[in-house]
Amino acid sequence: MNRAMALAGALALAIAQPATAQDGGPQAEPDFAALASAMGKMFTPEPLTAEQETRLPQAEAVVGQLFPPGTYRKMMDQMMGPMLDGIFGAMKQMPVADLARLGGVDEAALAGTGEATLGEVTAILDPAFEERNRIVGQVSIDMAARLMDRIEPGYRAGLARALAVRFSGDDLTELNRFFATPVGARYASESMLIYADPQVMAAMNEMMPAMFELMPAMMAEMEATTAHLPRPRSAADLDEEELGRLAQLLGTPAEELKARSRQSWEGAADEAR
Repeated sequence: MNRAMALAGALALAIAQPATAQDGGPQAEPDFAALASAMGKMFTPEPLTAEQETRLPQAEAVVGQLFPPGTYRKMMDQMMGPMLDGIFGAMKQMPVADLARLGGVDEAALAGTGEATLGEVTAILDPAFEERNRIVGQVSIDMAARLMDRIEPGYRAGLARALAVRFSGDDLTELNRFFATPVGARYASESMLIYADPQVMAAMNEMMPAMFELMPAMMAEMEATTAHLPRPRSAADLDEEELGRLAQLLGTPAEELKARSRQSWEGAADEAR
């Protein structure tokens, strides 16, 4: 089996299986609590004014029509299953050579790959691939639904505050009056769920091809517009004072930082050759 086929098989198994420790050694668990705390402070809105506070009950009534409890879970049920099926189905049809290129395999190593697809490779390397993906997909949907149940009350409260900021009392009265009509009630109950409709999701099929088509130009433009900036430095480029500060910040000895920097440089040089 050439390098491309080996890489494709390894990537396929990595997709289907949870991550495990490398080289048989334990790996440090990420500090999810610290990450959650940092991400939870990304957005800090201005507090509502006294006038906006008075509109909040009207806004909450509008949210009750637009986003009744359980809406997020319904959206996940309608959207995630078909989405995951589509992703896994597309992956199976993906040529091994294309996947290997994404993994950085040299073109010379792809000469004998032919038209083999990831599905054909995984059928040999992992006969349980289909069932594994089905289970992973169901677990993902269940976890997403539980997450939505948890965050939905806060989202509903934020949506009500946003409406109280953006709409006047008369506006909110008119919205609630409209939602009290048969067509208004129907629109309100469907207004969020319609974004998970297959017709809408099918339109999203255009996004990925368009993104990949634009990617080379985007990367070239980013490179051109940042060309005047100095390249990022490694530990080997720092003076003793800077290296000492970095070592203190990272809790890693300065010599270890230098050694890692040398190894990275040598690895890049080997790849270039």
